[in-house]
Amino acid sequence: QYRSSGSGFCIDRERRVILTNAHCIEWHAQVKVQRRGSDTKHIAKVVSVGWECDCAVLTVEEDEFWEGIQVVQLSKKVPHLEDPVVCVGFPVGGDTISVTSGVVSRVEVMTYAQTCAELLGIQIDAAINSGNSGGPAFNDAGECLGMAFQSLGSEKAENIGYVIPTVVIMHFLNDLLKHKKYTGFPTLGIDTQTMENAHLREAFGMQPKQKGLLVSRIAPTSAAADVLQIGDVLLSFD
Repeated sequence: QYRSSGSGFCIDRERRVILTNAHCIEWHAQVKVQRRGSDTKHIAKVVSVGWECDCAVLTVEEDEFWEGIQVVQLSKKVPHLEDPVVCVGFPVGGDTISVTSGVVSRVEVMTYAQTCAELLGIQIDAAINSGNSGGPAFNDAGECLGMAFQSLGSEKAENIGYVIPTVVIMHFLNDLLKHKKYTGFPTLGIDTQTMENAHLREAFGMQPKQKGLLVSRIAPTSAAADVLQIGDVLLSFD
């Protein structure tokens, strides 16, 4: 057995909801939470886990834990490039809360390392280290624009961290409220190949300036199986 630590924050005091990363509680036998400035550790219950979006909901039954706790407000908007961001958490290097600041560097669909799912992510240049995972990232209005969850190693790049945007978090939370459990993110059920190669585009009768995706595999049980065929080229979406 071994111990690991991460960060988390309260998003609903009435429902007693704590949000953190799924990888923070992976393979857990017991989860304990500790409020900032307190020496008391409380037993927490894992309510739901969304592995593909790396989100998890915890709760604590003890009333003492929730007395005077501050609720973090989730922003409903995706931030713009160069918007200021402040990451708060408990990374390695000390025992007290840590604050790092930076700006939004990139917003795009990216690979979540937990399950290799392709979801929207926010790249920032504020430092995100081990232990920061699950901590909130705030905008200049004090609203949470996302949750810190991964970074690139120093051997590959410098000052590149990633945040799960609130639109992904809200999908996870709304799914949980609606179905009483996490059911996942919808997918087309197909695999595609880019058509950057000019000879490949020519072979499929495309014009030189046309762009598209080649359908290489279709899940037999997906809705797309009744519409698409292997070898089809997707040129646009409605």
